[in-house]
Amino acid sequence: MNVKTARMTTNVLAGVCGALLLLAVAQYAGVGRGYHWQSDAEGDPAAAPLAQIDKQTVTLPPLSAFADIEAHPLFNEDREPTPIDAEEAADAGPPPSPLNVTLTGVLLDEKNHVRVAMLQDKARNQAIALKVGMPLEGDQSNWTLVDVKPRGVVFKSATNETTEIALETSVAQPPAPKPPRPPSARSNAPPRAAPNARAGADAAAGGSDLARRIEDRRRQMREDAERLRNGGGKPNPTPPNAPPKK
Repeated sequence: MNVKTARMTTNVLAGVCGALLLLAVAQYAGVGRGYHWQSDAEGDPAAAPLAQIDKQTVTLPPLSAFADIEAHPLFNEDREPTPIDAEEAADAGPPPSPLNVTLTGVLLDEKNHVRVAMLQDKARNQAIALKVGMPLEGDQSNWTLVDVKPRGVVFKSATNETTEIALETSVAQPPAPKPPRPPSARSNAPPRAAPNARAGADAAAGGSDLARRIEDRRRQMREDAERLRNGGGKPNPTPPNAPPKK
């Protein structure tokens, strides 16, 4: 430190000491004696509750105090209350899609607790397999499989609506023959058989002929087996469609 810096530091310290000395003399003379910390009891009565605000329980006003706000909602452009029906329709969402599936088969394994339903989704034209508790996919996701029976399944919707679907078989029942039309009074020609009746008769005749051929074939097989047991030689091969021997 050079001499110039030392002198400057000395002057600064001397000025600070002089200021502190003047402040001490002023306080000794009585300057500032009228100021002190004021207690809560000596303050303004209107401002006294502010000191106890952290110790008081906050109590909301009654609901009737907000009647004007409820009658004129702040977030509606027209400041009119929203109709109740519109709110319920918005909360309900779109209506659920109807169930549109076909049951093609079931798999029941009670020993291993496996119950599976094979379905054909008509809406998406897709074959699917569902276990109990699994929902459908796509627009029909609100339907859940709740039970699998030997010849049917039960679905339940999100609105607790239950629908049972029966198992569809591939064997179609023949249509019932229509009764013959009564002859007309102006015509003496005999009534002709109805087309459905003829078709039913042809189907019955074809079935009986097939059964007869099967029975003949079984009888021929029994005769061949008996001939082999008796050592009668090789059986005579008979085609399945050959007429029976007389």
